[in-house]
Amino acid sequence: MQNYLTRVWESRFFWVYLAQAELRYKFRRSKLGVIWTMLYPLLLTLMMAVILGSLFKVEVKNFAPYVFSGLIVWEFLVGSVISGCQSLIVSEAYIKQYNHPFAIYPLKTTLVNIYSFLLALPGLALWIFFLQPRNLLVSLAALPVSIILLFLLGWPIVLIVSFINLKYRDFGQISGLVMQLIWYMSPVFYDIKMINSTLLTNLIEINPVTHILNLLRAPMLYGQFPSLLDYGYVFCTMLIFYLAAILFISRSEKTLIFYF
Repeated sequence: MQNYLTRVWESRFFWVYLAQAELRYKFRRSKLGVIWTMLYPLLLTLMMAVILGSLFKVEVKNFAPYVFSGLIVWEFLVGSVISGCQSLIVSEAYIKQYNHPFAIYPLKTTLVNIYSFLLALPGLALWIFFLQPRNLLVSLAALPVSIILLFLLGWPIVLIVSFINLKYRDFGQISGLVMQLIWYMSPVFYDIKMINSTLLTNLIEINPVTHILNLLRAPMLYGQFPSLLDYGYVFCTMLIFYLAAILFISRSEKTLIFYF
């Protein structure tokens, strides 16, 4: 595995170039360009905050940052799965021409996803600046670690789904449905305090997505570092995904070329 990671590092200029090329293509001929990456979750937040705020009788100005923070983290997670499924397929030409580790293509996709996350983050920071400016100091200290953890979590997820989807092309549609289910089981757009069921509350509390969301919410919304429990859940989740990714690489990488 050490030799494999060395090969990934040696090809860093290649996968960084691929990430830059994908970002240029993503925003090409777009009048709003990168602004839309921040504007879309902001507009969606306003709609959801007004509608759900009325249903749950929650003040919009306090509820909106909660929804916004959940949406941008969720967009990174769901992007890791949905765009990750196509990561190897869209790189077919490069895979057939160059003898690079297959893991660099999921790594490229993860770079694109984390960049999109970073573009949306200033929208939340601006909101917090006006509502709870005292939280920004803690956020500046805590967010670099949170961003690194999100990136490190995203890479094995993209790698796993890209390997599976290359073999079984229907996996992309199935994963979309699974992510939709996880969406409703995770406190992306609702607070745990809004749930009256003890069983549902316990299920949400052991959901890893809850603690991944806290990587951003704890510093930005509450002015505190994520708890050790949050970090523990994230590290354990990362460990599981990396072990699975290593298993996929060791068992499948040499035969994946036959599935194109």
